[in-house]
Amino acid sequence: MLAVCALTSVAVFGAWAQEASIVGVKEGDNFTYSFYVLWSSTNPSQGVPQEFSDWNNTISIHINVTDVGPTMAYLDITKTMRDGTHASSPDFISVSSGRGVDAQLLVIAANLTAGDKAYPESTATEVEADVAAESFTIGETTTRTYLGTSKTVNHYSARVTNSTNGNYVDRDAYYDKETGILLEMTIGHYYADLDETDSEHWKITQFNSAVAPSDGTDGTDSLSWFIPVVIVVVIIIVTVLLVVVMLRRRGKNQAETPPPESPEAPQNTV
Repeated sequence: MLAVCALTSVAVFGAWAQEASIVGVKEGDNFTYSFYVLWSSTNPSQGVPQEFSDWNNTISIHINVTDVGPTMAYLDITKTMRDGTHASSPDFISVSSGRGVDAQLLVIAANLTAGDKAYPESTATEVEADVAAESFTIGETTTRTYLGTSKTVNHYSARVTNSTNGNYVDRDAYYDKETGILLEMTIGHYYADLDETDSEHWKITQFNSAVAPSDGTDGTDSLSWFIPVVIVVVIIIVTVLLVVVMLRRRGKNQAETPPPESPEAPQNTV
């Protein structure tokens, strides 16, 4: 009996320890995203949907982790509007089932790697009811720089197409492997029946004490080519201008220099 109890205890505590490590964020963690949306339609009579007008007034979204459980993270979400006002609401996310409201896709399980599933217990019924995020498979585990620090990240990218109407959604997201928090995400929709597109982009600008560099060069490679190219272009422009100035100056000097006098023809003497 003692042996059985001991083995049972080991199994229970082992399972509990494994379950407890699923959530990587901890109480007190906080992070901020820059946020913008785009919407377009070829239908001139189609006005911008109200939800996109509302989202377009949001310039940043701040997340504060208020509590955590074995598979749950409880959050407070604060949106900062363009007019300086704030709107806050409590929320949660289950890293096993994807259940949540506004927090869907913001946090996944920690320490996943390529081939692992995020939200593995998500169900089609809850996804259809929009109360849970859909499960997805990590495509690759790689290294990228965010907030000035090199991080091991899990990358997911996919297009999901509706074979009936031709509508599709593109998703591209990067998650911090250690904590499971979202680092950057772009979601785009195309509605073939409406010939309408929309997209939203999230990018982390602060996590606890770490903030994005003030010059905006956080190393995500999206603009890493820009500064060297600008430098080269400036050098070329300056070189061309110097050549033009030198040529103009040389032409001006030649124009101001009188031509040499031709020798006088000898006069015949009588």
